[in-house]
Order: sequence, then structure tokens, then C-alpha cells
Amino acid sequence: MIFDKSIKWDKVYDVVVLGFGGAGASAARFAADKGAKVLLVDKAPEGHEGGNTRYSGQNVGYTPDPVKFRTYYKQLAQGFHIDKDVEDTVINGLANMKDYFTKYLGVKPFVFGEHPEDNPLTHTADNQTTATHPEFTDSSSSELMTVHNGMFDSALWTVLRELVIDRVDNIDVWYDSPAVHIIQAPDKTVVGVQINRKGKIRNIGARNGVVLSTGGFSNSKIKIQDFIGEHHLAPVGTLYNTGDGIDLAIEAGARLWHMTTYNSAGIVGDLTLPVKEGERSIFQPADIDAKEMYTGSIFAVSDDGTRYCREDIFSIEGWFYNHGQWRTPQAPIKPYVIFDQKQYEQLAKIDHMPYQRALKNFLISADSVDELAKKIAVDPETLTATIDTFNSYAESGNDLDFHRATATLARFDATDTIYALPMVQSVAQTHGGPKRNGQAEIMDPFNKAIPHLYGAGELGGNIVRIYQGGENLADCLIFGKVAGENAAEEKADKYGVFSSAPDVTSGASVKEDADLLSDMKKKCRVKLDKNQYLGTSSAGMGNEIVVRVTVDDDQNIKNIEVLQESESEDYGKRAIKALPKIMIEKNTYDVDAVSGASSSSRAMREAVKMALDSAKEKK
Repeated sequence: MIFDKSIKWDKVYDVVVLGFGGAGASAARFAADKGAKVLLVDKAPEGHEGGNTRYSGQNVGYTPDPVKFRTYYKQLAQGFHIDKDVEDTVINGLANMKDYFTKYLGVKPFVFGEHPEDNPLTHTADNQTTATHPEFTDSSSSELMTVHNGMFDSALWTVLRELVIDRVDNIDVWYDSPAVHIIQAPDKTVVGVQINRKGKIRNIGARNGVVLSTGGFSNSKIKIQDFIGEHHLAPVGTLYNTGDGIDLAIEAGARLWHMTTYNSAGIVGDLTLPVKEGERSIFQPADIDAKEMYTGSIFAVSDDGTRYCREDIFSIEGWFYNHGQWRTPQAPIKPYVIFDQKQYEQLAKIDHMPYQRALKNFLISADSVDELAKKIAVDPETLTATIDTFNSYAESGNDLDFHRATATLARFDATDTIYALPMVQSVAQTHGGPKRNGQAEIMDPFNKAIPHLYGAGELGGNIVRIYQGGENLADCLIFGKVAGENAAEEKADKYGVFSSAPDVTSGASVKEDADLLSDMKKKCRVKLDKNQYLGTSSAGMGNEIVVRVTVDDDQNIKNIEVLQESESEDYGKRAIKALPKIMIEKNTYDVDAVSGASSSSRAMREAVKMALDSAKEKK
């Protein structure tokens, strides 16, 4: 929308950052470090910000040899065009990532290749490379690192969020506040944003720049259909990536790129286990090997009841080898995993919550092939033929259709109860969005920068074709820094749109309503009585967990109260609810994790341990 005199600014900042994920957090802190007063907004409620950075593996790309990495990087594009200035920004950023961790994150990086005997992620048996595609030329130049020796624990996100908290004097944070319009001057210069703040539209000015870092569109069925061309894909990351930034970018006149590029994460052709509406989809957890899903009398079928993929091959970051190219998987609308009674008995032994729930809530059973075919709406003759063909391959040890490993094949017994487990095709991240240049400026259809509009992170990321492990988070850090610093550079108010605006960025005292104040909360303040101790942890998937532990004079645990938490609704809150009772009963913090909620369980144990350690010190 174009600015006119009818628009009255509710508040004016130097920089407005849209999206509080890894990219937005980085952009906000670097803008603040340049002296800017920053507003950082997110559509998610507090504790659910973080975007896909929160749910990712926490691996960040790095290269010790940028010359060789350029060769490798071009191969990942599979011949697709890469803008030279973007390529340079990416490769220079990756080459300096170790220094970035030390200088800007305040941590010593854990570089996987420097720890061959203690490496949480490798792609070869001899632990010599962490490259996603070791078969590509100069793949040895690709490295991964984390902020500590661990994965899937939101550790990087915790660091990035704390860096924002450390700058609360210069960064205001609004949760549950989606941006709805970009405001531009007549020459398309971006001068502000309209934000839905607590149900009321607020006009927020941005003197020097707006950063679009709202994430992808993995939880938008319409955008999945419009841009990727699939019927639907189930998100395994944040539920708040609904493509809002694409709408804002289009409104501002941006050119789009990389719209069909995405990666998935799952098992059996990147399928995931089903969930109820409104929940994140479930994929193969990193801490278990559910070989029962692809070994034995079990196979996957597409919409017509025929096999369509090699079930025992896991994708590489959501991509499968296909006749000389790497492609995202075929996405059936209604895929099923079919298995017999003896396989069901094996699946039932998997001691992991997602599989237990799936077998309990979604499993379809039948006493015959015809009955099962009717229940899953496929032709009985087709399903019968699929089973017969699978059995012939199991008996011969040669899967002529998909070349599944002989050891994973077992004859299917259709004379007993047989089963179908509905599955969903997954999406971990989309990469499409507004095109940006090497300075993080967002471009118009004629490859000219839209003044004062910048981009970073998953929304319009640098990934052209094949996803390279660690590149998404590296993009958040690299382009987050570039976008934040460039947005903070002082700009001229050519059209006088801020001439009568509230002088809030100068530090002058202004009266404003409470809805415009920052949502960033201070640490939880609680009253402690005798034998009560406070414990905290940021090791979960949500923000800080705060517990109050009551002990008796002999240090026995009498009560555990969870005073603050924001763990995920699917499995995290089950751990928060279940563990205090178990800890009290066993009189120890050191109890088993709740299945499917390892991070939340770890955080609860850490918080309670802190409280108990304080109790021992007081004794």
C-alpha cells in the first residue's frame, strides 16, 4: 500500500524485522548493534517463535576451502542459475563461519570433521565426510558444525534468542502480531508495515529498512499447490510458516525465485506418520532406527494400491536419486504402508510414542485383501496383484521394480489379519520467496533493488536446487547479518513521511498505549518459602522452563511445580505433565525421557536438578 497523509504512524522505529526465527533474530541483533532501534515481530505466540530454526537439527554449514566449495556448490544447483553476488555472499559467509560462531555467537564451534571419533552426523562408514553428497567433486570442502556436540535440541536457537534478550533496550519484541501490509512511498521505497497487534491494525514506520524473514510456506496447502504443484504436504517443522512473507513481497513488487524447491524429512519415500489436524507431522526421529517400517512383510502403496518407491532407502535431505538427477519425492495423495499380522507384531514392539499413537489411532485392519482394498478405496485386484508380485520378489530375493535390499524382503501372509497405516507426504522447508541480491536487498521483476526492503532466511533462501545440509541455518546467519546491518544504515526521508511522526527513536519521552510495548518478558519472579528452590532450563524446544521444587529436611522431593513453559503441544507438554509425578515417586530428577519428547524431558531434568543442587548447597 502507498503512504498518504491519511496514514498516521502509531510508532516509528529505525528498523522493523518481520519474523522471529533464526534469520529475524540475527537481523534484529545486528541492526541493534549498528545503533538502530528495532521492532521484531512474529505471528506465533510467545514460546512458539523460532520458526524452523527451533525445530531443525541445529547444523550450520561451513567450508575450510572456499575455492573447492564453489565447485561443489555449483553441482548442488544441478545446472540451475546462481546469481554471482549471491554465490559470493554465501561462500564467503561459509568460509568465515567458525569466526562468526566465536565472535558473534560467543561459542566455540563443534566442527564435525574435527571430531571423527565423536561425530553425531556422518554420511560414510569411515567417518571421513559430512557432505550431503560425497559423490560430488570437492565434496570434502563441505563441513557442518553446531554450537555444541548435539543435534535436534534447539541449542542454536537458544543462543540466537538470548542474543536478542541481551539487547532488550534496543529491540522491542511483539508476539502474536502478524504483518498484514507493506507501506511504501510513491517511488516504492518501503517506509513501514501494517501489523495486526492484539486485534488492532497498527501503522509502524521504518525509517531505514524492513527485513522480511517470515519463513517459508510449508503449512499453506494453497501455496503448496500453487507453487510446488503437489496436492498437499504435511509440515514437520513449525506450524506458523504459512507464506505470509510471499504475500507481503508480492505487494511490495518483488520478484520470486526458487518457488518449487523444497525438502522433506521422513521414512519410506519421505512419508511421515499421520497426526490430527493442527499438529505437526511426525517423522523418523533421530534417536531411533525404526527398521520395522521397511524390513519384513511390509511395503508402501500409492493412491491406486501399487508400490511406487524403494521403501528401504532414506532420502538425502528430502531428495532421491532418479536416473541421473536428484529429485524431491513423488507425493501420493493417499499413501499407505501395508503389512501383515507378523509384521504388526514387530511394529507394536517399537517403544516410541509416535509409532504407538499411529498404531492405536490410525491403523486400518481387515480379514482379507478385498476387505482392506475396500477400506482404503483401491481396486481389490490391483492390491492382490501388488501383494503377489511383492511375494515373488521376497521368494526370489530380487525386487525387480525398485531393487529393495534382499535382506529387507519377507513373504506377505494375506491369510491372516492384514493392515494399512495411512501416511502423509512431508515437507520440512520450502525455499521459495522474494529474490534477493548479495546485499540482502529484495529485487523487483526487473532485477532492481526495492529501496529499504531486505530479506534473509528460508523465505527466498539461496538454495537453488538440491538442499545442502546446514545451508538453511547458514543462510539465516549470513544473510541475517547482512540484512540487519544494511537495514540499519541511515536513509534520507525523501518524501517527508516521518516529518510528523512520534519521535520515539530519538529516545524522547512519548506517551503510548500499553499495546505498543515490548512483549519480551523478564525472568519469571516467584516467591520461595522454606525448603523451596527454583530451577530453570533452556534445553527444551520451547523457551525457558521454570520449576519450583519443594523438599523436606532430608532433601526428599515433595513437590515439583512447573511455573513457566512453552513446549510443543504434541509431545513436549506430555513430558512436562508426566515427569514431575515420576520424579517425586522415584525421588530423583534422573528418570527416563518421555517417548517422543527427548528435548522437553532433558529440560525438565535439568531444571529440577538445578533446584535440587541449590537445596544441597543450602543444607
